[in-house]
Amino acid sequence: MTPNYSNLLRMEKISLMIVALIITTISYAQPDVTSAYNANKGGEYDVASQYIEKAIKDPKAAAKEKVWRYRGSIYLNIASSPKYSPMFPDAINLSKESFFKAMEIDTDKEYINENTMSLSSLQSLVLEKASTEYQSQDFCNAATHFKISNDISSKFSILDSAAIFNTAFCNDRCGKTAEAIEGYKASAAIGYNVPSVYMYIADLYTKDGKTDEAKKILSEARAKYPKDIELLRSEVNMLLGDQKYDQALELLVALTKEDSKNETIWFVLGATYEKLGKVSDQEAAYKKAVEINPKYYDALFNLGATYYNQGVEQLKECDKIPPRESAKFDACTAAATGTFNKSIEQFERAYNEKPTDKEIMSALMEAYVRVGNVEGQKKMKDLLAK
Repeated sequence: MTPNYSNLLRMEKISLMIVALIITTISYAQPDVTSAYNANKGGEYDVASQYIEKAIKDPKAAAKEKVWRYRGSIYLNIASSPKYSPMFPDAINLSKESFFKAMEIDTDKEYINENTMSLSSLQSLVLEKASTEYQSQDFCNAATHFKISNDISSKFSILDSAAIFNTAFCNDRCGKTAEAIEGYKASAAIGYNVPSVYMYIADLYTKDGKTDEAKKILSEARAKYPKDIELLRSEVNMLLGDQKYDQALELLVALTKEDSKNETIWFVLGATYEKLGKVSDQEAAYKKAVEINPKYYDALFNLGATYYNQGVEQLKECDKIPPRESAKFDACTAAATGTFNKSIEQFERAYNEKPTDKEIMSALMEAYVRVGNVEGQKKMKDLLAK
């Protein structure tokens, strides 16, 4: 058989073309990487970005640690530049991803120091931006940057509890409920900003119409922090909001039996009675709280307010007495004055605990007016004016 030389020649040409293509592909990316490096070094970050993005598309280049490290540095410089950062809104994230990829490829950790230092610089930049955005109430962008900071910390197995919470808090203010709840739960899991963080979760669940989830999270939190007044208030308020008064009282009364020396439970019980209009019961509960803790400001204030309101009601009854019954009227007003004096006693004790508190100053001034204590009234008025 006679060989078909034309076919052989075609095959040889095709083989040569394939070899040429392979050689071209192998050598294709290196000039772009070099150009990217030089442009970055010369401060032409936009040009450097074009070259490195072109290079990174080549599989051979994408397999090299230095290419990703160069890419990370380019975008770090862009993110740090007032001139170039507006042109590349995703520069911070691209820089982070590039350095992460460089570390992934660098299995021998030959360039661990370079990548670590670069990520540290990136994190400082990110936190600076997050702080500025938080101060200006740009919570959505602040959440993004706090999360990136946490991503960097996590890359080095560092538990950045503040970044976790701040991300959740900013997502909350940004209106990203699901992300906020997830972040708050992560904070709770590591014991950061507890027990308050549980109330944030419950509040978001409530706003989202998930009251069962809200009750569950508050119940879990109270089991861990049984003496925390705000948790207890939240759970009781939720029950009261659902008009489940018996359950709220049942919860509180049961708690007073289990922990009779817990002043916060007695205080919340008093507040619950107050909402239900059970004046004598609220007075007894507040008195018990003060008995346990004589310096308990909230209980002292509320007990004083209880007596003050009783005095007001007494005066209303006095006004119903006919003018001809002056003796009866005088006895009635004297009794009311005695009740106002009881309120003053508690208000003054509360004032001693918080002498700069405007609320207690106002309460005292009103009580002094009721009993004709001009000197006390003037003192509080002067303090309020400062």
